[in-house]
Amino acid sequence: MMRRMKTRRPVAGHVRWQVIIVAAGIALLATLLLYVALTLTTNLVPAQGGTYIEGMVGQPRAINPLLCQFNDVDRDLCSLVFNGLMRLDSHGLPQPDLAARPAELSDDGLTYTVTLRSDVRWHDGQPFTADDVLFTINLLKDPDFPGLGDLAELWRTIEISRVNTYKLAFKLQEPFAPFQDYLTLGILPAHALRDVPPADLPSDDFNLRPIGTGPFKVEDVGTAGGQVDHILLAANPYYFGRQPYLAKIEFKFFADDLAVFNAYRAGQVQGIAQVPYTELPRLRQYSHLSIFSAPVASYAVIFFNLTSPDVPFFEEKEVRQALFYALDRQQLVDRTLGGNGIVVRSPMLPDTWASDSTLPFVRPDPDKARALLDAAGWKLGQTSSDAKPTGPGEIIGGAGVPLVIPPGVRSKEGRLLSFTLLTSIDSTHSSLAKAIAEQWLAVGVTVTVQSAPMLVTNYLAPRSFEAVLIDVSMAGDPDPYPFWHETQASGGQNYGGYKNRDMSEILEQARRTSDLNARRQLYQRFQQMFADEVPAILLHQPIYTFAVDDRVGGVQIGPLEYPSDRFRTVADWYIVTRRVIVSGR
Repeated sequence: MMRRMKTRRPVAGHVRWQVIIVAAGIALLATLLLYVALTLTTNLVPAQGGTYIEGMVGQPRAINPLLCQFNDVDRDLCSLVFNGLMRLDSHGLPQPDLAARPAELSDDGLTYTVTLRSDVRWHDGQPFTADDVLFTINLLKDPDFPGLGDLAELWRTIEISRVNTYKLAFKLQEPFAPFQDYLTLGILPAHALRDVPPADLPSDDFNLRPIGTGPFKVEDVGTAGGQVDHILLAANPYYFGRQPYLAKIEFKFFADDLAVFNAYRAGQVQGIAQVPYTELPRLRQYSHLSIFSAPVASYAVIFFNLTSPDVPFFEEKEVRQALFYALDRQQLVDRTLGGNGIVVRSPMLPDTWASDSTLPFVRPDPDKARALLDAAGWKLGQTSSDAKPTGPGEIIGGAGVPLVIPPGVRSKEGRLLSFTLLTSIDSTHSSLAKAIAEQWLAVGVTVTVQSAPMLVTNYLAPRSFEAVLIDVSMAGDPDPYPFWHETQASGGQNYGGYKNRDMSEILEQARRTSDLNARRQLYQRFQQMFADEVPAILLHQPIYTFAVDDRVGGVQIGPLEYPSDRFRTVADWYIVTRRVIVSGR
């Protein structure tokens, strides 16, 4: 019997195919990896979480939108905790906030109807309704309201009615184009403050433990030595807008700027709320600190008291014009403010829709100033033979006794061209006032600089000044009526007492029309008249500066109505990041 022999396949061929398959797989994987490397990448993107810590000088007194106007710390906190029916955008125009859409204006221009958002809740979860708006406005109208008198006076002239849970009507006594600006006022919760008498509002615990509708809520208030040393805000889970990336914001309060800078050096804060221009060189030494600057909706101005018998020469237009031409305003900004200011052309700030861009820029001209004063009879080194003083600006000399005026000083009919320039006690305004006095002295005008606190209350309101250097806020609607209309010369904000019927009529018409183009044309006429009359001297628009560490991303800044508007983009700020795969194409 023959045994059948088994045959075997060649091993080499089988192994060769395995190698080919493995090699092909490796090549394919390499190709895929190369494709991924070429077409996809990873990026760091903002993520939820993290605490931003900011240091600021001052103390919180009232985190309450009806009481925060005179304290920047309070205003900063209120901007994060509360909302108004409207808010101001970067151009100062009102936009819906708690309102669902822009207010509807009746044909007669007297009634504004506001529809509220129905998705808003207070920090404690209670629903926001028209009743809260009614409560807030009625607080303002109450005779015992302890806040801004001008604000309360305006609201007392407006009739407000509840249409339904989410709709209100505001009826005015006469057309008032800037009215929607007043709807930016923060709204208070009726359910939390209903039992608090208006007179007791400033002392109520609510002012440090407020309940708002804003993107952040107060979580903790820390004290040390009887002072509030920090306030911690947490993101509001009920917020109706886009949730911010930051989980928390902490504010730490210090006695002065140096203490804030030292806190940054020690790693205790990541941001500095306000940086004086004098400290900018110091802060630029920190490579990880970003500095942000933007103009604020205000301007520095010199008011002349046109009603004071002690300085009657301010009534002469030629004198006012001469004082204006004598000033090199850009030099003042550069030398006393380190360049941190924008010289202004008119009472309408350049970022507003009302600004007249065709208005020529007036350059300093001391020779023209001297010529104007000479033509008006104010001569240098004039001698008076019978000078009888009756006021602080007059020459002192006995009857029949010649009095020789120094060659560099101007006088007319026995009166020196001399006055006191009042300003606030801070070093910035004091330095600026002294530099102004030096420039005026060069054309023969003698000025004494005096610094004092509480200028508005103690000096401007009672009109007890000769000339004053002060900053004036022009936030929101650019309506200049309060400062230049003749009816405001007594008891209003027309502190200089300037009266011009033609100018007043223009301002009246601009307030009565809601047509933006018509208002713009009226305000152009007003600006041209202002430039000719020089009822006051406009200097510059201030620059606000704050600083934030590079660890905080997404920070941006544009034109500001108030310094608190630096938080306008706070929803974009972030500290925590995560990696995501994105296409490289």
